[in-house]
Amino acid sequence: MDFTYKVLESDIDFLASALSETLVAVAVKGGEAEDILELGGRICEYTPNCVRIRGLSYSRELYEFRILTGG
Repeated sequence: MDFTYKVLESDIDFLASALSETLVAVAVKGGEAEDILELGGRICEYTPNCVRIRGLSYSRELYEFRILTGG
């Protein structure tokens, strides 16, 4: 089964995800599909530079944040 996902990019995307407590996967930008670092955590906090999930901070410049949209 193939899954599709949406990449969170704007502050509005991060706000909506944080408020709805959506599970977010973290992947290396430009990496392979297997380069997922966090399989699914809720956004605790975000700034213009980083996103905090499960107590870890990830750079918005280096990582991609994905939510599952269907399958």
